[in-house]
Amino acid sequence: MTRLSSIDIYLYPDDYDNDLRNHFLFRSCYLGNLLTRHVRRLKFGSQGFTAVLVQGRKQPEKVPRISSDRNLIAHVDFDLSRYRDLEPGEHHEFFISMMTAGLEKCARHYDIPLAELLQAIDQFRAGGYKNEWIHQTKLLRGLGLRATLACRLDSEHFTLNLVLERKGTIAFDETILDTLPDELIFHYRFKEVVVDGTSIVVMDRLGKRLYALDANSLQPAPVQSR
Repeated sequence: MTRLSSIDIYLYPDDYDNDLRNHFLFRSCYLGNLLTRHVRRLKFGSQGFTAVLVQGRKQPEKVPRISSDRNLIAHVDFDLSRYRDLEPGEHHEFFISMMTAGLEKCARHYDIPLAELLQAIDQFRAGGYKNEWIHQTKLLRGLGLRATLACRLDSEHFTLNLVLERKGTIAFDETILDTLPDELIFHYRFKEVVVDGTSIVVMDRLGKRLYALDANSLQPAPVQSR
């Protein structure tokens, strides 16, 4: 049995030019990323497809189809004039509307975890449209620190923060990576926190250093009053 492991939204290549499609792709990535991470936790067995792709088109086809590379593709209307007139903060519901229409169209013909995905969207909306997650938390015992790699993805940026705590107090919290909002750009750039002597090092997925910090440069732990 195949598992549904990816959900995304984009514009049909033959209907729109590259600049518009890339602008849409960057701006909407945070929503597909949110639902992809959610659906992977569900470990949902699917009917021969591994991804749901919601595709904005000028003339959408009525029935979703499974492509040769096992993508379940649902076409939805894309209101270009509305998209161009979006004010700051209005794009969230624009993308959610397209995504919801595509998911509901898929659910009329195939078994997908629609209720769970719509619930995730509702929680996203209630939380102020924030896509934030913890990539890793690790106790650095020899240094007396807890390290966290905290991610945030919105319509403009992906940011990665290194957070270091000592005895419940934040000793360091800085953005160590800031990229365009596209997983192809940021995914390989970080993997884990390791310790090298007194250095706290964030490694990427290619085995290279993204960032290093000497633990001795941090503020000492606060003195506990008796």
